[in-house]
Amino acid sequence: MEQWYAHVAGRQYGPVDRETLQRWIREGRIGTNDLVWSPGMEQWSPAGSVPGLVEADVPAPPILSPHRGIAVLVLGLAGMVAFCFVPGIIAWVMGSNDLREMDAGRMDPAGRSLTQAGRICGIITACIQLGTILLYVLMFAGVALLDAFS
Repeated sequence: MEQWYAHVAGRQYGPVDRETLQRWIREGRIGTNDLVWSPGMEQWSPAGSVPGLVEADVPAPPILSPHRGIAVLVLGLAGMVAFCFVPGIIAWVMGSNDLREMDAGRMDPAGRSLTQAGRICGIITACIQLGTILLYVLMFAGVALLDAFS
């Protein structure tokens, strides 16, 4: 059984058999420019240059949407600093949608931590603001009841 190794994004994977390596290439986990090596080869070579390793109909890896982590974080923090729930709600909704897209593999996951932080700030801001509004409503309702009974 042939043993193969792959070097992708600074990390080495393997040993795996040829079928597993070809499956990884089909799935886009290994690109045709990523380096592979097997005992008997003189040096690491791009997967696309190894005869018979890459099938002709390998699909291109999916194009990911750029993350909006910085925008979500700025909106979440703006809501906290300005004590305004509108940016907080926007950060909450945008952050939730972006995290869903990242989980589905349609958005660049590099901004996950920024997106999570902005979403959390948005949730905190929205909850504090809505709690404050509820408190004022109850306070005014209490004053109105006191006026009605006096």
